[in-house]
Amino acid sequence: MAQLMFLNECSHLTGDVHPEIAAQAMSDLIEAILGIKRILPRASLVTSEPLPSLRLGNSYSVAIWLNQAGIARERVRFLLSLGQQAPFRVVRTILGDRDPGVTVYRNAGDVVEGVGLADLYGGVPVSFCREIRWRAPILILEVEQLLEDDERRWSTEIRHVSLITHVETHRDWLVSLRRRDVQNAADLCLNKAELLPRIEFGPRIEGDLKQLQPPAFFQVIRYLDRLNDSVERWDPETRPAPEYPPNTSDESATRKPLCVFPTLGGGTAAFTWHGRYTPTAGRIHFRVEQNPKRAIIGYIGKKLGI
Repeated sequence: MAQLMFLNECSHLTGDVHPEIAAQAMSDLIEAILGIKRILPRASLVTSEPLPSLRLGNSYSVAIWLNQAGIARERVRFLLSLGQQAPFRVVRTILGDRDPGVTVYRNAGDVVEGVGLADLYGGVPVSFCREIRWRAPILILEVEQLLEDDERRWSTEIRHVSLITHVETHRDWLVSLRRRDVQNAADLCLNKAELLPRIEFGPRIEGDLKQLQPPAFFQVIRYLDRLNDSVERWDPETRPAPEYPPNTSDESATRKPLCVFPTLGGGTAAFTWHGRYTPTAGRIHFRVEQNPKRAIIGYIGKKLGI
C-alpha cells in the first residue's frame, strides 16, 4: 500500500499571525514529518493545495518561509523532496476512490477532509500544532456516510501527528505501516502471517486476489487490515462477534444461499458477512471463529448474483 501523509487543512494558520510564530509552526511540522520519514522513508505528503502557495496567516506563506534567510538549506531541500501532491483529489485519481458512498468526517463540528482521507487510505494525518486541539496524538472523528440504500453515522479515533513526540507515541503503528507496504497478491500471501495474523484465506482467495487490479487490490488490503485489527481487539467472552469495520454487513436471508464457499478443511460453509470495495461493487465475504480467534475469508470479487 502507498505510504501517505495527509496535511490537515483545518490546521492551516489563519488570521494575523506573527512571522516568527508562523515560522515556528512550519519548523514544528517539518520536525514531525522528518520523524515519520525516518520510519516510513517512502512516504509522500498530500495537501489541499500546492505547498508553496499555502498560507501561514494573512501575511506569510510557505513560499516566504522557503526563501527566508537563515532557514537551514537541508530543511528546504527536504520539504521540496517529499513527493508532495495536491489537491487531495489526486489520491483518488491515482489509487481509486475508496469511499463506498459519500463520507464526511468532522472534528469538533469542522469538516476535516485530509484527516478523513487518511482514515480511508490508511495514511498518517499530520497537522500544524498552533491550535491546541491539533496537539493531541489521537483525534476523535464523527463520520457520516451516505450509501445508495443506507445512511450511517459513527465515531472513530485516528492516530495523528503534529509534534515530534507523537512520532514516538505511534512508533509501533508506523513500523506496522512499513511492514504492510505490499505491492501484489504474491507478496501479500507470502507475508500474510506477519501482516494479518488474525486472518485466514480460504482455498480460493489467492486466486481471487490475483484477479484484482489497482486500485481495487489496495482497497481490499486496507479492509483486511481493518478486519484483522477488529478481530484482534475482540473478546469472545464478552461479545458474540467483533466490532466490524465500517462498510460491513450481513447478507439478507434471500441472498445467503449465494454465499457458500470452500473451507480450509474441505467441504463448504456460509460466508455471509462481507465488506465492500470499489469499483465494480466488490465484496469480501468472511466468517469468524472463536477458537482460534480469527476471520476466514471465503470470497473476494464482484457482488454475488449480478
